Amino acid sequence: MNERAPSAEAIHQALIGEAGDCAAFGVSVYDEDGRFVAINQYAAELLGYSREELLRRDVADFTAGGIDRSVLLRSDLREGVRLVHRPDGTSVPTAFVVAPTRVANLDFFVAIWWEIAADDPRAVGAT
Repeated sequence: MNERAPSAEAIHQALIGEAGDCAAFGVSVYDEDGRFVAINQYAAELLGYSREELLRRDVADFTAGGIDRSVLLRSDLREGVRLVHRPDGTSVPTAFVVAPTRVANLDFFVAIWWEIAADDPRAVGAT
């Protein structure tokens, strides 16, 4: 039996996927319409939804008043703090970094985000 070893690229992609899914911070990818196309387990738990539910949702669904689309789709690296609203009525201040990327000629946005303490000075301005 002649089995081929996985390529270095396949190993790299699998490790990145596993690392992202097991990370202690939220990792999400959304498309030009603001729809989640990928989200890790931590992010799903932070938002209070299952991954399957989130893949039918818009990133703007979780902030009061939504998000200005012109800001959501800016093509530069950006960071900030937002108050995320969960389905159980609680809110969580989160810090984030978002960067645009292009895969197979399609534009996506990769966000890394994490919960910050309510007494963190950055949380004061979260909306």
